[in-house]
Amino acid sequence: MRKIRGNQISMIFQEPMTSLNPLFTVGQQMMEAYLLHHDTNKKKAFSECVAMLKLVGLPRAESMMKNYPHELSGGMRQRVMIAMSMVCQPNILIADEPTTALDVTIQAQILKLMKDLNEKTDTSIILITHDLGVVAEVCDRVLVMYAGKIVEKGSVRDIFKNPKHPYTKGLLKSVPDIRQKDSKLYSIPGNVPKPGTIDNGCVFAPRCEYAMPACGTVSPALQKVSSEGQMVRCLLYQGEGGEAAHGGAVIKG
Repeated sequence: MRKIRGNQISMIFQEPMTSLNPLFTVGQQMMEAYLLHHDTNKKKAFSECVAMLKLVGLPRAESMMKNYPHELSGGMRQRVMIAMSMVCQPNILIADEPTTALDVTIQAQILKLMKDLNEKTDTSIILITHDLGVVAEVCDRVLVMYAGKIVEKGSVRDIFKNPKHPYTKGLLKSVPDIRQKDSKLYSIPGNVPKPGTIDNGCVFAPRCEYAMPACGTVSPALQKVSSEGQMVRCLLYQGEGGEAAHGGAVIKG
């Protein structure tokens, strides 16, 4: 697994303020990862790390290698984290809420940086987030998860323009709309269940406004509901071509 972790698959953690070790310099932490996966000397590792710091847009990269994390701002630390995760040129980069605790301006810079790196280095990025605005801006394909299960998957366009699963619809309805100042913000009723408490049926059934008696006993499988490859885990969609069966009626999805 060591050959895979940090080399083929790398990760950016959620909190940039605490993800770096405060006892080691930026250079020590970056070079450790590079030397672990490359049979080379420290001089080569140093130059590669400096080049990656420059690629993520950090100024005075060589001197920054000597800095400790507390000497950097939140946005700079997050860029260092991205550089550290990219220095081995992984095939897959997992980003867990990469813009948490950053102000809006820095968030936009970090997201643009990740998009640029995706194009320049041909690295696939798996973005874990609850921010639908970030999803719309950065992603190509979306997997919507609820209680540990994928409930819907498809392209960004399909998910935002034509959501199928009741949970996905609820998420999109919960996004504030500046054009509707007087309306009350929508929220999905109920609470997320504790893991393992629902053994049978659909995990979203207790909160679903479309729930049928079968939803409490039948665990739905992911099924294709459109020719573009959109898939949903819901008993509402049993017909062909994404038609939804509900209470004896057929609701065009």
